[in-house]
Amino acid sequence: MSEKIENIELRFTDLLGRMKAMIVPCNPVDNLKALAADPAWKNGTSCDGSSVTGLASVEASDLRLDPDPSTLIEIPFLGRRTAAVMCFVREKASAGVNKEYFPLDSRGRLHSIVEEHLPGKMQLKVKVEPEFHFITPEGQPFDDAGYADTHPLNPGMDALLTLSAAIRKIGIKPRVIHHEVGEAQQEIELDFEDARKMADYILIFKNLTRSIAQDYGIDVTFMPKPFPGEIGSGLHCHLQLWDGERNLFGDTENGGLSETARQFVAGLLEHAPAITAIANPSVNSYKRLVPHHEAPVYITWGEMNRTVLVRIPMVTSSEKAAVEFRSGDAMANPYLLFCAIIAAGKDGINRKLVPPEPRSEDVFKMTDEERNKHGIKMLPASLRDALDCLEADPVILDAIGPGIAKNYIKLKRNEWIEYSNHIVTNWEWDMYKDL
Repeated sequence: MSEKIENIELRFTDLLGRMKAMIVPCNPVDNLKALAADPAWKNGTSCDGSSVTGLASVEASDLRLDPDPSTLIEIPFLGRRTAAVMCFVREKASAGVNKEYFPLDSRGRLHSIVEEHLPGKMQLKVKVEPEFHFITPEGQPFDDAGYADTHPLNPGMDALLTLSAAIRKIGIKPRVIHHEVGEAQQEIELDFEDARKMADYILIFKNLTRSIAQDYGIDVTFMPKPFPGEIGSGLHCHLQLWDGERNLFGDTENGGLSETARQFVAGLLEHAPAITAIANPSVNSYKRLVPHHEAPVYITWGEMNRTVLVRIPMVTSSEKAAVEFRSGDAMANPYLLFCAIIAAGKDGINRKLVPPEPRSEDVFKMTDEERNKHGIKMLPASLRDALDCLEADPVILDAIGPGIAKNYIKLKRNEWIEYSNHIVTNWEWDMYKDL
């Protein structure tokens, strides 16, 4: 380990939510406090946007990374001490400094949506449950442990604990660390934080998960459905809407959920088909979103019901009241996902939408006739269908912005065409080779 911090990663994201970085030297310092006082790194650096997926075209590629000083951290567990900071992407100004949010920067877009929809002291707080699999270098499950198994049945536990220590060191608060239901499936729950900060944390968490796993000779996948027949991996999002010191989702007089929370839920349900294109952005995502595999398929809600799209955890106090959006997976760009969630929920509040009756029964076991009777519809069944829903929803399109929407839909349409028209799978070979 080098004795001083000598480099800083200027981090940003591409349109698909993948972390990118430019590394710049800094004056050698002993700690982050000394680094924060050095104005040199705050000038950022240039970036070729045309080489970053969805960020810019060749004719408009001269961009600048503008560091956000509030996100400065030291990267834990590296051999050479290195700092990191999240950046906004800006267009280079011919004179002076351009502080406008670049229209294709999804991080900037989330900050813009928060400023527009959550004025004053309002904020959306998010707790997330990122699930992932430890896999061997050959792509097989690293273990065959089950839910909540620990040493020695769960051989990845030491890597999980090292990861937990790493994220705590940089200010991320883990709540629960455990083996999940699926083979080699893991989860570290990240406690409530402002949506803007949590979006950063999700990128950092994924990056650290991969880095630390490599030190243990383990690979990691955040694929929603890496193994056929097994439980898929999601990114459940627990949501709270705060105004200053008050949780607007809690009913302080009668207990339970407030009217504001119910309206927010109604907005999520109304815009769920379009949100799916962002929350579940891969072809693989829709192999998780099937009945009877602990992933939501039907657009409805209920208290403590894990078969619905929007679950209301037990409300023990107005401060802890929350809404859980269960369909997303960790391949989503978290900045765009939170943009969509905020816009959908606020649309429900602004229009005073009324949610349908909550469901307490197992929605998977209901017949089609019963679901039709209660007006329960399904999420889109494929990436193509989800993109159709996104294109038909002006609220969610406006939330992510026209430039991002255009590039995102084009990228994902091409992904669907590549998969459906050009890829021959092992299943097809086994099914049709002898016909």
